[in-house]
Amino acid sequence: MSMKFLRRGVLLAMVVPALLTAGCAAGGTGQAMKGAASPASPTGTEPGMTESPMPGETGTATPTETGKGSPRSVVEKFYQALASGNGEQAAKMFTSDGVAAVQGHETAEGTQALTELFKSQQGAGGTPSIEESETMGKSAFVFASSGQGAEATRGFFLLMKDNDSWKIDRYMSNSAS
Repeated sequence: MSMKFLRRGVLLAMVVPALLTAGCAAGGTGQAMKGAASPASPTGTEPGMTESPMPGETGTATPTETGKGSPRSVVEKFYQALASGNGEQAAKMFTSDGVAAVQGHETAEGTQALTELFKSQQGAGGTPSIEESETMGKSAFVFASSGQGAEATRGFFLLMKDNDSWKIDRYMSNSAS
C-alpha cells in the first residue's frame, strides 16, 4: 500500500469522529454527545488513558505530549506564525505535500501554494486553545480553536512524524459559528 493511501486512511480514521463530535458540540455546551442514547465508556477506559488497539491495529492512541517539538507545540507555533504575518514560516511547518483547506479560500497543496495562502492571512493566528490532541504511532491529530465571537475559528490538524520532528500534513479551518 502506498504512503499516500495510508495517510488518507489515517486521516479519515482520525478526523471523521472529531468532525462529528465537534459538529454535535457546536451548538453550545458540548454535551450533545453525552445524552442517554450514547453508549457508556468501555470498562477501564477513561479520558486521558491509553486505549487498547482494535483487532488488526498496531499501536495505541494516547494523549499528545506537550513538550517542545510535540504536535501541540507545532500547532501553537503555526498560529504564532500566522499572527505575526509570517506565511513562509507557517508553510515550513507542513510536509512538502501538505494540504490546507481554509474556509473562503481555494485548497492549497504543496509548499508554494501554502506559502501564498498563509501570506494572504496575515494576522489571522493568535493564541489557540487546544481542545483535543491525540497521537497514534507516527500520526497525530490536534483540534484547536482561536478567536472570539464572529472571529472564532476552529482548526483540525493531522500531523505526521518526519524523522524526529512533527510536521502538519493536513489542515482544515472554518468559522465556529
